[in-house]
Amino acid sequence: MTKVINGKTYRSHTRHLIVTLPSPFPKPDNKWDDTRLYQTQRGAYFLAGEGGSQSRWAKRTLNGLIPGAGIESLSKVDALAYAKHAGLSGDRYARAGLDPVVP
Repeated sequence: MTKVINGKTYRSHTRHLIVTLPSPFPKPDNKWDDTRLYQTQRGAYFLAGEGGSQSRWAKRTLNGLIPGAGIESLSKVDALAYAKHAGLSGDRYARAGLDPVVP
């Protein structure tokens, strides 16, 4: 998946996957999503994923919401919050350039 945001190109298939975020819903559920936290070669963070018609990745159409996919850029602070939510281990924080202690 590729998306340009504010002049920066984000490509989930060529970037460093940090962690997959757990979905509390099974795949057949409309709220299900598959969301992953990535880091670009230049150190920027972003989420990429897909999900059902009631997930964060849903797309709006004239007939309502449908399953969708997308990419969202993140600040380092937001990336840290997502990594904590996913239960990222301490050594993986360091490799991802994330400080596990929020100031």
